[in-house]
Amino acid sequence: MNRTRMVYFQSRTTRNEDIPRHATSTPMDPISATVLATLGIGSAQGVYRILRGDARRAMLPSMASIPAPDIDKSLRRTRGGLNRSITLSAAPVQEPPEPAPVEEPEPVEEPEPVEEPEPVEEPEPEPLDLPSAPDLGDEEEVIGEEVEEVQEDLFAERLGREGAKTGEVQISLIWFNKNDLDLSVVCPSGERISFDNKISNCGGRLDIDMNESGKSDEPVENVFWEKDAPKGRYRVFVEHFEKHDSTDVTEFSILVTVDGEPREFKGQISNKDPPQEVCFFDVE
Repeated sequence: MNRTRMVYFQSRTTRNEDIPRHATSTPMDPISATVLATLGIGSAQGVYRILRGDARRAMLPSMASIPAPDIDKSLRRTRGGLNRSITLSAAPVQEPPEPAPVEEPEPVEEPEPVEEPEPVEEPEPEPLDLPSAPDLGDEEEVIGEEVEEVQEDLFAERLGREGAKTGEVQISLIWFNKNDLDLSVVCPSGERISFDNKISNCGGRLDIDMNESGKSDEPVENVFWEKDAPKGRYRVFVEHFEKHDSTDVTEFSILVTVDGEPREFKGQISNKDPPQEVCFFDVE
């Protein structure tokens, strides 16, 4: 009868107090772990390459037994037979196509210049064929008084302002309120020049006539012969045609210029007075 040996092991419970302190494992830092891992991977790759190289060397003897292929010597080129000259051929240069002829535009005919019509001069109004001036009284009954100091500057200022014309014979009238006075000149022929007969048959003309509406308190009127004034006696009249100013009696001045020689006459007139002869003069 076989006997079975019974071996009893007595287990011993190990306590933490029985483990010595120097046997306690210290955790590895991340850098050391990384280094060890890298070294392990490198070692594995090295072993792999060694084993692969041994396998290739084991195959070389079997490949050495394969015979080399025969090469026909006629196919070999001798060194002297090589033609080292190189002929360069260039592609033919194609000339650019000639540009298509550009059709020149047909010349545009310029329109013929249109002749501007010559300005038609408006005919001067024909002088009215009026009867001779009525009898305005005796020449000796003139009211104007000749003055020694002539106010040429005052007359020139007003005449220039209105654009009056001058000539060989010129008679001008000025006054100093808004009443409407009218200048009249009886020519040597007896024809009268005034607001209702501004151009005479003998060449005289009234070119400035003011205060019909009573707008100016520095009015002027003007009668002139530019040239070829007829010889004879000229009679100068002033008429108070209409009252526009608060003052009725109106003082005035007449300037008579013959061949550049001025003479001035003064007077006054009222609205109820008939036309007054201010002065007369002769042209020889």
